[in-house]
Amino acid sequence: MIEDIRLQAVSRFVGIDLENDPELQEIVELASAVSNTPFALITFLDNETQYLKVRKGVNETTMPRDISFCSHAIEQDDLMLVPDTLKDNRFVNNPLVSGNPGIRFYAGMPISTYDGQKLGTLCVLDVEEHNLGPQQQMVLKILANQVIKVLELRVGMEMLEKKQQELAEQKEINNDANIRLRSFFESSTNFQVLLGKNGEVIDYNKTAYNFINMVHKAQLTRGDQLVMYIHPSFADTFVERYQQALKGLKSLEEGSTDYEKLGVVWWEATFEAALNNDGEIIGVSYLIRNVTERKLREQKIIAQNQSLLKIAHIQAHEFRAPLTTIMGLMNLIKEENYQAPAQYFELLEQAVNNLDNTIKDIVTDIDDAVVKNEVGDY
Repeated sequence: MIEDIRLQAVSRFVGIDLENDPELQEIVELASAVSNTPFALITFLDNETQYLKVRKGVNETTMPRDISFCSHAIEQDDLMLVPDTLKDNRFVNNPLVSGNPGIRFYAGMPISTYDGQKLGTLCVLDVEEHNLGPQQQMVLKILANQVIKVLELRVGMEMLEKKQQELAEQKEINNDANIRLRSFFESSTNFQVLLGKNGEVIDYNKTAYNFINMVHKAQLTRGDQLVMYIHPSFADTFVERYQQALKGLKSLEEGSTDYEKLGVVWWEATFEAALNNDGEIIGVSYLIRNVTERKLREQKIIAQNQSLLKIAHIQAHEFRAPLTTIMGLMNLIKEENYQAPAQYFELLEQAVNNLDNTIKDIVTDIDDAVVKNEVGDY
């Protein structure tokens, strides 16, 4: 039963042309570059087949699921890392390992829907033994999360086209495929609004409705001018990007907003034209992604790097003075055949104390940085 639900989720995307999606292709290219691997893929898995929907360094579009590395990756929630396939009993006899192309390294992060259904993976592969550092692993996880958000945008675009057809033909969308499409659109955790050519709200999902109700204490209604719910600091940019989208230009804006009830929220806003079957622009899809978690992680890495630089500076400069003093005094003591005057030992004690204080300062700085980064996680 659980697998049937997962297969239904996979079926929504297998038939969509994702190979030519520039944003997904950029994600695959970035995954390959960050991991320093020649191969990177976005895959979907049904009960028998693995679909290689977006590819870097690979020509095949499908392969049997029973030899797929990704079929193991979707059985867990976190990144699956295989540094050397020849040392892993699951893969040592796999034809992709023992034969061509001779895969030796694999890392795959599940691509999951809002309700935990694993569609497939974002994965990277190499023909040489390989590994990923903590930051490389983190970036791969962030990119996998970005994949599902791009897929949600594609569904939103199709939803806009379906809605426009509904208004033109004055009939309900009642077939099973459109019902599933509507369900996915409604369940997206992203803020999605579909706008007409005059800035009016044609449709919206539950996330958008709940957000406007909470922040503005208003009920979003079809026909509303969405700009009246846009923060004043972003209103001019919103109108400009909306007009550009009506001309066929896709754009992405990033920023942050301090909400009284939510605190500071970092976001990405996407504006993209929607086309009908004749290639005519019929409106704009406006999608906002909450990227606060990603920003906090980036800030944490920056803070850690700054702490390391500070420590390196202390090691290079502040350690030098007391160590130089100690080394000089030891040479003098040796010259006195270790029968040095008391003054030498007093100076030596002072230098040792200075060095001890410097070390304590370093430990305090490290503790403060750790505490600061831990707080930044919440």
